[in-house]
Amino acid sequence: MNRFTSKILSKILWSATALILLAACASNGIISNINWPKERNVVEGFELGESKRVLSHGLTQISVRALEQPLIGRFVITGITGLADIDPLFSVIDMDDRLQSYVGSTLASDLAKPNDQSVRAWLNLFHGTLVGARRKSDLIGNADLEQIYAAFFDAALDDLDPYSRYAGRLQARINRETRNGFGGIGLRYISTELGLKIQGLQPDAPAEKAGLLVGDIITHVDGISLASNRSWTIRRILRGPIGSTSIFAVIRDGVLPAQHIPIIRSLIVPQTVELTVRDRVAVIEIHSFNQQTSQTVESLLSKALSEDPSIPGIILDLRGDPGGLLDQAVTVSDLFMESGRIVSTRGRHPESIQRYQAFEGDISEGRPIIVLVDSRSASAAEIVAAAIQDSGRGLIVGTSSYGKGTVQTVVRLPNDGELTLTWSRFHAPLGYAIEDLGVLPLVCTSGVDGPIEDTLERWQQTGSQFVARKAEWRTVAPEDVSGRASLRGHCPAEVRTKASIDFELARRLILMDSLYAQAIGLTATSAAEHPP
Repeated sequence: MNRFTSKILSKILWSATALILLAACASNGIISNINWPKERNVVEGFELGESKRVLSHGLTQISVRALEQPLIGRFVITGITGLADIDPLFSVIDMDDRLQSYVGSTLASDLAKPNDQSVRAWLNLFHGTLVGARRKSDLIGNADLEQIYAAFFDAALDDLDPYSRYAGRLQARINRETRNGFGGIGLRYISTELGLKIQGLQPDAPAEKAGLLVGDIITHVDGISLASNRSWTIRRILRGPIGSTSIFAVIRDGVLPAQHIPIIRSLIVPQTVELTVRDRVAVIEIHSFNQQTSQTVESLLSKALSEDPSIPGIILDLRGDPGGLLDQAVTVSDLFMESGRIVSTRGRHPESIQRYQAFEGDISEGRPIIVLVDSRSASAAEIVAAAIQDSGRGLIVGTSSYGKGTVQTVVRLPNDGELTLTWSRFHAPLGYAIEDLGVLPLVCTSGVDGPIEDTLERWQQTGSQFVARKAEWRTVAPEDVSGRASLRGHCPAEVRTKASIDFELARRLILMDSLYAQAIGLTATSAAEHPP
């Protein structure tokens, strides 16, 4: 992969005052030349100024931060082909030194390709092609900027890697609220003909504090009816600035008239953690990792252990957990580890190269830990599972995990949209890259639904193979796709339901001291033989 030198990078920071004029052949309206006078910001009703700011910022960040540095020329041409998502009749022909675009059989533009990799020159080509397409296609001509950005980035980023993506301003707002929280009242609901029927209340959130109950129906907020509204409209009505007050009209037990209850909004971060005590064991289900995940795990577990110090062990249920924030995965792991490597990340950008170590202090005070994973456990969930097992702190039960071993960084764009860019790979404590490999359970449950005793007996007979398997896990090269797929075949990835035997296996391991000690011995042997 070619890399930009710092000299070339400096050239892409072109002046924000330079504006585009697209000069057409007068005879046929085909775009065939591009000039750059300063006085033009809008061409044929299209806002080139904003488009330049958004695309230039995005392309610059991609060239600097992406894990695999793209050639800007190829990236832009791929993005141009995305206009076919708006009009399927749009197509391009990429020649050695020119790029032609067509709408159906009609030529829309015929432009010289830049002979360097500067962002400015290639965006000039994109805008020339775009304006030509707008002249020949009503669908592209009527498309707004958000449609253009989505078509361009979706096509270009799809060619880059599976996880990099673009979100427009509305989706980006939802993404930020999911990660960081929002001003709201804290409830789950379903829509009915009367309004919103409350399905659940977040503990200590404004709705619960105001006295709302499960089963109540909210019909109006500040006099605005919630009946038969779209989900986005309802979300906008319920949410608002932190500290703002609204009057909620509430029907309880079908009794009219409705009660009118003032509720003050506060910061709401979606709940991602549940803790229950089942058969004496503390079970912590983590559904994803957002800004409050580690704090919630610590709070719930501290409370449970203080109420019942006799709890013998902990099950971290990460089945179905798609991941989330890297720092939260690190902090959750650190809650249970006294020392050792949690994870390391490696990419092109200097800030993407990090090593995370555990600090002294184990919230569980050394209690046995089992981590449950399946084919849907990904990213941050895999970091936690690998950190706990590779350090010898606990065990993994389940199947091979998803194998999403890359880290994404979020770039906010001038239009309030955002790019999520893959910028590093993460490596487990023993040094292996998790991408397309996943984490290897000590106790594999792939295809297993039989009696617990038979499964435990079979594991005791074959468990010693784990050390050899872990050696292969550590040495297979990241680019060895077939080799990594073959290793995953030793414990095929499967969706494990809550009704599977995985939980009972984990509980038995925790309660059978000798068996747990034997299992921990295997993980310790693997770590000793293959230090990071």
